[in-house]
Amino acid sequence: MVGVLTVALLIGISSTAPSGSTATQTATVSAAGLPYFGLLPAVAYDANRRQVVLFNNRGETWLWAKNRWTQAHPTASPSGRIGAAAAWDPLMGAVLLVGGQSYAEETVLNDTWTWNGSTWREIGPRTSAPPGGFMLAMTYDADLEAMVLVASDIPFGTPIRLWTWDGAAWHQRNAAGGPVSPVAVVAFDPGTETVLAVAARCSASYCVSETWRWNGAGWQASRPAHEPGFGFSSMTLVHDPVSGRLVLLTITPTTAGPAPTETWTWNGQDWSWRQTIGRENAVAVTAEGLHGMVVAFEDVARDFKTQRIDSWEWTGDSWQPTSAGSASP
Repeated sequence: MVGVLTVALLIGISSTAPSGSTATQTATVSAAGLPYFGLLPAVAYDANRRQVVLFNNRGETWLWAKNRWTQAHPTASPSGRIGAAAAWDPLMGAVLLVGGQSYAEETVLNDTWTWNGSTWREIGPRTSAPPGGFMLAMTYDADLEAMVLVASDIPFGTPIRLWTWDGAAWHQRNAAGGPVSPVAVVAFDPGTETVLAVAARCSASYCVSETWRWNGAGWQASRPAHEPGFGFSSMTLVHDPVSGRLVLLTITPTTAGPAPTETWTWNGQDWSWRQTIGRENAVAVTAEGLHGMVVAFEDVARDFKTQRIDSWEWTGDSWQPTSAGSASP
């Protein structure tokens, strides 16, 4: 059975025409019309062109706009990978993709790429780039005007590494006094003008969530009254422009079957449980924008012959189903 995959993204709904080049000239509808999500895909929202960009472990680039998936065929592309970090960089006007692990060779990657709507371009020196791997979380800090990347290590409990991107190169920052590995997700919280991070404190048998803030100079533990379940790579954290809160998708492990995907919101001080959708596996995604809505996708295929992707929109308080697509090759 194909596992369920849920991703949440900030989708711009501005009524003005998108700026920059579009990908329609380089995109074609696949035979099935739906993408292969694969394992730990990199997903972000291109705010200029109003489209979701998905890059999977096959090295394919897929675009979602106006309730339709198309496959792009860029002239240059990163190699297929799992666990790469991806987020929208408003200063560059491009989706930034960083690192990951080679799916074919199982080697770590520390390259940096941008998506301009039609093709990928490698940028920045690899010699000063963050370490490769698939335990990465990234978001754009609007107060700092820089991309912030947190790299976790194994074994758990080891110090994290913190990097910022200035549009041309990566710079390592002091991460002392902050959370330890693993950090699953990060997102910029406009209400507090800080980067919120969900990390884990792990024992020999389980992990519990810890919520932290980074203000550009140092870390502070939030210690909310409620903490969501910690889902490792099965977590998504994005800002909801409708409610002004952060929306978190996570799973709570269970021995009674597939783990449900839970929705939590952050009001700047505490987490609140909202709703359960799907069955398992949320993917960490970050995206930026000023206006829009949060959308979730779920790969609900039951075998490798039939594809089906359901989608929901977040109303600011609950999920509402929007459409379902299915096709057979």
